[in-house]
Amino acid sequence: MSAREQILARVRASVGHAAPAPARFVPGARRADFATFAEKVVAAGGEAHGPLAPDALAARVADRCRTWSGGGRVLASAAALAKLGTGPWQPISLGTDPHAFADVAVAIFCGAFGVAENGAIGLDGREAQPRALPILCERLVLLVERSRLVPDMHAALAVLPAGWNAHHHFTFVAGPSKTADIEGELVLGAHGPRELAVFGLDA
Repeated sequence: MSAREQILARVRASVGHAAPAPARFVPGARRADFATFAEKVVAAGGEAHGPLAPDALAARVADRCRTWSGGGRVLASAAALAKLGTGPWQPISLGTDPHAFADVAVAIFCGAFGVAENGAIGLDGREAQPRALPILCERLVLLVERSRLVPDMHAALAVLPAGWNAHHHFTFVAGPSKTADIEGELVLGAHGPRELAVFGLDA
């Protein structure tokens, strides 16, 4: 008998009875509407706007970018550009040295879905390229379609895009970067974007 088996045998002998396996977890009913999602985004320290009609989205995002940019660059992913059209943003140059993003004030990406229970946005690694940009930018803007809201993390895991784990990473973003490691003092932007704005798209 191996050492592991000896230890397990002693544990079984000391317990004296068998514990039944727990029942399968069934999540409670939760809402997946934009108001619930927006409330959680704000609670996590971000901003939530919308849901907006497609023809109103670009103007609202442009206003936020002009306020936030302060002369720095505003970059948008190809998917975001397809929804926004022209504006105070430029396309992202893939394959760029991450050091070249030091002056990026705002980065704009499309979220794969939003989670109503906690305000998190799923960011597919195939969309968030280069992967350093959502961390290095000063401020982050995420676009989420209202039809892509799910009630909770259980539902989020069930709708992960096909092939999500074959492309380096899939990230859940919940509010701006924050930490309270030092003396329990909450600091925003410690190791990522200082602010987050989420725009819901009524599409």
